[in-house]
Amino acid sequence: MHNKLSIPDAIKKLFNIEVSKESPFLKNKANSFVRNKLIKTVTENNVQRKNIYLEDNQQLIVLFNALLLNAFYPDPKHVKKIFEDKKYRAECTESIKALFGNQNHLSGQALCSVKVIELINTLDSDKDLYTTQIPNPFTVLPQLALGPNTGLLNNLLLQASSLNPVDSVLISITKNDWLTAKEQTAYLSDDMPGSSEIVKMINNHIDEAKEFDELLDFFYKL
Repeated sequence: MHNKLSIPDAIKKLFNIEVSKESPFLKNKANSFVRNKLIKTVTENNVQRKNIYLEDNQQLIVLFNALLLNAFYPDPKHVKKIFEDKKYRAECTESIKALFGNQNHLSGQALCSVKVIELINTLDSDKDLYTTQIPNPFTVLPQLALGPNTGLLNNLLLQASSLNPVDSVLISITKNDWLTAKEQTAYLSDDMPGSSEIVKMINNHIDEAKEFDELLDFFYKL
């Protein structure tokens, strides 16, 4: 039997955030995972309204992980895919490692570097994201700090007064503009920590996309 935790109650329990006062947007983000069925709920119909609760305590872990991953990947369907698709999860892990693995902050967003490494190691393992809570590297949840302006990288980097070369590459990656990102890597310094990993990740993504396009062309010609 579940303990009748609503989404706001669950967020309060997990992050000590009163969504009604501090971030109604965070509640909306959480509800997006209910709508795409990543988070399971039960509904009780009362006379005046219906109440929605988490199906069981395991959903607390799912909600926690989903909101943390949502800070990196603002599209709910991408977050759900990380839970379900091992290959996609590995690709996202490499992206997080390349972009965040050597940083303590990102344009004002404080990060705990130890927790970032622990998060990467958890994602890089075979641990089940439905039952294993990932480490939280954020001092403040980016969704709470940014409000409706979703997308950790896009919004925080665009707030910077000027963009250095790596910032420009990161923005292009978050926009899925991989060809532009590849062009911008020409301005990265070889001495910059993580630069080789970023270049490798971009090249691998472009190569895989080309191979897929060539495969489609082959079948269309049959």
